[in-house]
Amino acid sequence: MGVLEVDEVRPGDPVVDELVRMSKRYSRTLGMMPAGAFRDAAYQGGLIAAKIDGRPVGYALFRLPRNNQIVLSHLCVTSEARKSGVAHALVAEIRTKHSSRLGIRAKCRDDYELNPMWEALGFSARGSAVGRGKDRSPMTVWWLDHGHEDLFSFLAEPELLADEPDLLEAALDLNILMDLHTRVHAPSAQRSQVLEADHLEGRLRLVVTNAVDRELTIRPQGQRAPIEEAARHYPRRTAAPGEAENVFAQLRASTGADKELSSQDEGDLWQIAEAVASGIGVLLTWDGKLRERFEHLRQTVPALASFHILDPDHLVTHLDKLARAWAYQPARLQGSAYDRIRADANDESRLQASLARTSGETRSKLRDLLRKLAREEVPRWLIRAGDEPAIACYAAHLDGRVLRVPLLRTAEHELSDTIARQLLWLLRRDARDQGAHVIDVSDQHVGGILTRAMAFDPFHHHGDHRYAWVIPVCGSGHDISHATNEARRLVGMGAGPLLRSGLPPRAAAEIERSLWPAKLIDSALRHYVIPIQPRWSSELLGYPLQLTARPVELSLGREQVYYRAADTKLTAPARILWRVSQGPRTSAEIIGTSFLDAIDADTPTQLHSALAHYGVIDLPGLTKLAGGKPTVQALRFSDTELFNRPISNGTYHQLREQHRGPRTFYGPQPITPELFATLYRTGTA
Repeated sequence: MGVLEVDEVRPGDPVVDELVRMSKRYSRTLGMMPAGAFRDAAYQGGLIAAKIDGRPVGYALFRLPRNNQIVLSHLCVTSEARKSGVAHALVAEIRTKHSSRLGIRAKCRDDYELNPMWEALGFSARGSAVGRGKDRSPMTVWWLDHGHEDLFSFLAEPELLADEPDLLEAALDLNILMDLHTRVHAPSAQRSQVLEADHLEGRLRLVVTNAVDRELTIRPQGQRAPIEEAARHYPRRTAAPGEAENVFAQLRASTGADKELSSQDEGDLWQIAEAVASGIGVLLTWDGKLRERFEHLRQTVPALASFHILDPDHLVTHLDKLARAWAYQPARLQGSAYDRIRADANDESRLQASLARTSGETRSKLRDLLRKLAREEVPRWLIRAGDEPAIACYAAHLDGRVLRVPLLRTAEHELSDTIARQLLWLLRRDARDQGAHVIDVSDQHVGGILTRAMAFDPFHHHGDHRYAWVIPVCGSGHDISHATNEARRLVGMGAGPLLRSGLPPRAAAEIERSLWPAKLIDSALRHYVIPIQPRWSSELLGYPLQLTARPVELSLGREQVYYRAADTKLTAPARILWRVSQGPRTSAEIIGTSFLDAIDADTPTQLHSALAHYGVIDLPGLTKLAGGKPTVQALRFSDTELFNRPISNGTYHQLREQHRGPRTFYGPQPITPELFATLYRTGTA
């Protein structure tokens, strides 16, 4: 054998085209993957190529999701190079480059009979799944652990190996529906089969809307039955009465009320209207003219702000970004009337009607639970706007150091994913404020949306309960391990291993997210102080409070974005302290801390397109912020904790002298972990 070389593929490397051809050669077992996904993976650091004497002989295509895992989508070795160590070398390179992540997860169909290969590579079977194809073939979930001796070793329950909670629903247009069912062998239909690739399981749900029925009315009678049968393979999403007609009227007005539309143009508008009104994020079509028409409509119809029309290749290429943006839309809560309201006896019947539908529970059992909670005087809370039906509810009460949650539900609503995440964040903050160290969710009918959200938060399944640890300790790994084990004992769970010092930044970030508001001081995380103007701190952090009424508990999300001038000092992940600058109603003071998850730098247009779902600033405002410069920096941050006692300039300078902290803050400034710990303990005293 010649010389084997394995290395990361960089953007623009011509080897990408060769790897795309290789994937097509072995598509029967790999599944279809659009060429754009390879180029995007190279940009994201998720593509590694193996060469023998300079000739490509294999590759690994993988994702780096937010749950700190590595998800292997393709592991490919040419038939001529097999049994020469190529697969081992590819996996070893992934582990070397991403050693701080928990491990590598892969799925493989059982009928490929590749179990010995996965075991030889060091993977172990950790679960089962079902493929997306029409045969729904059984699959095995494989896991290669990176051996981190931290709390995740003890908490590696099934949720840890679950996919991300971001599941995107996309509506099929009639032509793609036919590609997948009534003309699967036609050459033009092959491209749509990328939607049936097994690596999309758990990430993409295909649905249909009433637009299919509208289009069938203009089809010959003989063509209707097979298409109607095909549509029954997918969940149907239906808009509330009159909603689709309302959106269609807006679209029709935008095209020019006096302009006569062809039947094709009218059908296109109905496709958009039915999807938008049904709360779906994406319409799939190969119709380039429809996609062009949509971009014009998007400029003038507000209802289309978060909606996309894409071809299947672009959807698969950018699926993670699209799913995350659709599942988490705090911008749609900002300024809304949704708030947390105490439930009373008059709400019981409406709750039964809306919640039993989504939970799989009988109405009588739900009624008994609601009445039991009322008798025991357990506070029940609704998330709703005015007199509208509640879109979520929960009940919680303090039991010593445990916040018991016997009821936790979301109703069917286009914002259900966002509300689910906000609810879990709300519970964490409530637990911290009430002195609880454990959140105990005992509701057995939380539903799929909350289950996915709790897998990522993460809550940890133990018997019939899901637990989250709320550890208010700023200290060493030993200190936090001790406090966490004390919390586990409160609910009868055994101790976990000790956290070691010097944990890599990403591993430390995931542990802190799991144990929020814990702060690991002896990890490799970096620390910064970032100055922020009062107007932005008010919008993003809720400090100072706005004079206008606003449901802050829901409008301030766990994840946020802050735009500023580009700066090369910052790295992510990191921990940041927010220093509000002097203003008419504020003194210069340090007000709280957040996690810096990621840093994006791009043009205002590109950043707004990618991050508009976070809200805060529109495109004209972002362009103005750029001040004529070509790029702006977007800081994506989360897990904000405001201080009980903001730290004044005088107090800061007294503490700074002990730890050699920066004197001035004209931009982000690094600080030592020791100074951070001192400031944090002072602010939260």
